[in-house]
Amino acid sequence: MDFKNLRDETKEMIKALAISGSLIVLFYVLVNNLKTIASVLMSSLSAMAPFLIGLIFVFLLEPVRRMAEEKWLVNLKAEPRAKRKLAVTIAMVVCLLCLFAFFMILIPQLMSSLRIFIGSFDSYVATLRNMIDSLDGIDQNVEAALIEALNTTGSKLLEWLTGAEGGLVQILSYSVSVLKGVMNFFIGLIIALYILLDEERFKLQIKKLIYGLMDRKRADSTMHLLRLTMRTFNSFIFGKAIDSLLIGFICWICCMVMRMPYGPLISVVVGVTNMIPVFGPFIGAVPCILILLIINPIKALEFSVFILILQQIDGNIIGPRILGDAVGLPTLWVMFAIIVGGAMLGIVGMFVGVPIFSVVYTLVRDYCYGQLKEKDVSFLNL
Repeated sequence: MDFKNLRDETKEMIKALAISGSLIVLFYVLVNNLKTIASVLMSSLSAMAPFLIGLIFVFLLEPVRRMAEEKWLVNLKAEPRAKRKLAVTIAMVVCLLCLFAFFMILIPQLMSSLRIFIGSFDSYVATLRNMIDSLDGIDQNVEAALIEALNTTGSKLLEWLTGAEGGLVQILSYSVSVLKGVMNFFIGLIIALYILLDEERFKLQIKKLIYGLMDRKRADSTMHLLRLTMRTFNSFIFGKAIDSLLIGFICWICCMVMRMPYGPLISVVVGVTNMIPVFGPFIGAVPCILILLIINPIKALEFSVFILILQQIDGNIIGPRILGDAVGLPTLWVMFAIIVGGAMLGIVGMFVGVPIFSVVYTLVRDYCYGQLKEKDVSFLNL
């Protein structure tokens, strides 16, 4: 059968069926090989760690560099190259000051809170055991099973925290991994420095490469994709970092005012998990509430009410003002991106899944709107 002699409608139907079949097969292959794909992605991410860290620093520092160059130094009489170097220096100083504050002020308090928690762990277990004993009407077998599970879990956790093969000692013993992480961190900072200094040149090189390897139409589409991706990731990472930093700081201040146990530790957990949209506040609040429930149920109740109010303020006032429409996803698709990203890459996937799916969502939406406009589908009130 000669494909050229077919009617246009038949050709379009064959193309649609071929594309649909290919997508179904691709989806089936992806679903059945999630572990393999995740393993390959994690290996690739590990190999590219310095460059990824550098890009994260670029996303975080580029708005500071641009603000310094376009606002703070706008009246400075200097060559553009000198002004750029000074703006990058200001951004780097801000970054280093934040890191200094984190490591010199926050880390000692975190270690102190963790040390007190480990030292008081036995008393917390005893308190929880007494709470189980005080329950009325509970079956004796169920009570015995709960106490046995509590003792086993408590001993395992304490062994993990303090034992020769436990978490803290094990983390400290991995000197090679720690050294590699520190090296990747500083290499990433250097990469970010070079990118911030010669941003226009790197962009021009990428543009020349794309237009040199592709025809004009595909090159334009690729550049549009790159611009959309960079803009989405830049807005999301920088905005979410500022939002989480602010939420963590507010949580710390309020915990100090309310005399909440382990205030610095709780604030760090709340601030870090707040980087994950939608589910982040719950992920961070649940372990904190459980810890406080063992120590002081009244404080746990106070913290539950406080974190609910704080997240409402963040979701309705602070977050929208800082992030704006950086992601542009309806809540349903945000949840979808988090679930799929978490299934493939864990916590990292829950974070990066949102901006990645936002880019895909925007491309599909624009394509569909363009097709509907060409077909003059006005009855959908678009």
